[in-house]
Amino acid sequence: MSFSTDVRGELARVKTDDVCCARSELAAALLASGGIAWRGRGRYALTITATDAATVRRYFGMLKRHWGVTGQIRALSGDRLNGLTRYQLAIPEEASLQLLEEFQIYDEAAPFGVRQTPGDGITHYACCKKAFVRAAFLMCGEVSNPEKAYHIEVAAPTEDFARRVADCLGYFGIACAIAPRKAKFVAYIKRAEGISDMLSLLGAGAAVLALENIRVRKEVSNHVNRQMNFDSSNINRTVDAAETVIRDIQYIDRELGLEKLPPTLRDMAYARANNPETPLAGLGELVDPPIGKSGVNARLRRLADIADKLRSGEEIKLRKVSPVMTQSERNDP
Repeated sequence: MSFSTDVRGELARVKTDDVCCARSELAAALLASGGIAWRGRGRYALTITATDAATVRRYFGMLKRHWGVTGQIRALSGDRLNGLTRYQLAIPEEASLQLLEEFQIYDEAAPFGVRQTPGDGITHYACCKKAFVRAAFLMCGEVSNPEKAYHIEVAAPTEDFARRVADCLGYFGIACAIAPRKAKFVAYIKRAEGISDMLSLLGAGAAVLALENIRVRKEVSNHVNRQMNFDSSNINRTVDAAETVIRDIQYIDRELGLEKLPPTLRDMAYARANNPETPLAGLGELVDPPIGKSGVNARLRRLADIADKLRSGEEIKLRKVSPVMTQSERNDP
């Protein structure tokens, strides 16, 4: 099963005992599934169609418990559904108009008497806002497998419905964008934190745990990879710098002779030539007396300067330095 299927299965099991929340869910479910058909003269055929049987059973139970309406559940399949099975709850026609009025969907002034989104009272309370978004996701929502990408969406039938979803999420501080896609308007979130907050709000606790586990694992893996790349880059830079210095030392030896260098530079040249992979701090321990990293850097720069002058034919003035230095001199040869 897909991650979306797991999430829908979990949300379909969330208990909704309050009639106000049941009213909000059923209003959203009817509009999101496109299940309102006008029969003329105030008569409507109402259906709720979903990909999951658990979702349809959820709304069958709500209608029976809160309004005493017994619907009919049926399975749909065929070429138009690409061989997939859909589950549909058909609501008795005699109860349709009463339910549309109850769900604040019926409006004589609207085309065919049906509003594109329910009246404001349907999502007046915070719990009803959650219920509305939950039904919207159960009907036309998808969430990507977090192993591959972070994305959750509700493909709403109208822009008004999509904005209602976004407004309900915004009430809880969850930012949601809206974009047109073919004949629908998609309310979506692409940030892992926002997806986690939305799933938690709707009651998909197990899905949140699964997402967070994957998210932490990916972040740790990315951190390790960044650290390894950083360390590798540092090693490569160190090796490249050491190779450059060794080439300079070899050139000085051929053109001038290392024995003509001051003792401090001569010792450093031999230390680097014989230990090409040793870091600067380690090189400082190989000379007598030992020096710090900055002192090693200064002597290597001096060797590079001598090599550059030899290549360009400039005059070289070698400063005689006593092999015995004070502490302050060790960092500035």
